[in-house]
Amino acid sequence: MPLDPSERSDWSELDLLTVSEATERLDEETALVRRQMAERPGPEALAALQHRLTLLDRARARSRKATVAITPGPVRTLAEIAQTPGPPD
Repeated sequence: MPLDPSERSDWSELDLLTVSEATERLDEETALVRRQMAERPGPEALAALQHRLTLLDRARARSRKATVAITPGPVRTLAEIAQTPGPPD
């Protein structure tokens, strides 16, 4: 079922955003989902909203990670970087 235009997210526009603009959008979308959850929707809608909230929270956590790491020393491979412990997504 297609979403009502008032409920449709504007993420589909694929704009180029600064990090702060993207995090603002994440925060706005998170607040919207929380408001929708507060309206006590049915079980299926609630499950979908909880899933969306989980994805938004993960995206917000990733936005706080450094995008570039500059360290002295040898260049590491992507496999070595992937094995480096860090916060979970």
